[in-house]
Amino acid sequence: MEALQRSVLSTNWITIIFVFSLTVLFFLKLFKTVKLKGYASAIFYKGFLEIEVEEGYSPITFFHIGFSFFSFLMLSLTTFFLINQYKQSNALLLADYFVSSYYVFIFMIVRSLTAFLLLSLFEIKKQLSIFMIFKRGYLYSISVGLFFLNIFYFYSFQNLAFLFTGFALLFSVRFLLILINNKNLIIKELFYFILYLCAFELAPLFVLFRLIF
Repeated sequence: MEALQRSVLSTNWITIIFVFSLTVLFFLKLFKTVKLKGYASAIFYKGFLEIEVEEGYSPITFFHIGFSFFSFLMLSLTTFFLINQYKQSNALLLADYFVSSYYVFIFMIVRSLTAFLLLSLFEIKKQLSIFMIFKRGYLYSISVGLFFLNIFYFYSFQNLAFLFTGFALLFSVRFLLILINNKNLIIKELFYFILYLCAFELAPLFVLFRLIF
């Protein structure tokens, strides 16, 4: 009984992360209700992202910083669950979550710095600006999906196949939507798209994989 109680207490931090993440969404809804609904449903309705492109997009705002932080929390938690299942560990330790968060943070930093340097070097910001807006928007959208996926996994299923399938499905949908909604730009700027894919997607993923394993 005492061992069971310790096990329950040791996972309270995960519930706190869920509550904190929900609080972040609450404040985003409080200040930008339409934007939150638009980004959350972006994978079902691309019209909102097209409006964002027309109105202008600035990532350095309270809303985008808050939603990026929410996305970071969900990606870190999903990564933690996947690594924990891969290692077949029954212990859900806060210290291990911090390690996973560190890996995800390094991944995001490397990716952002690589993007900034190469976009500046090749002067292709204008060509890829619309593409990046769609990419960021779909990340926000699937982060909301990851929130529910993580909740169902933690409180109900705790099965690797369920978690990995849900994770892969969400990111596959995101990738396909990015390609479909930007197909004309991709065909026109194929060289830059291949450069982007190698430098911004594959290289940082390789770094993350090496850091974890």
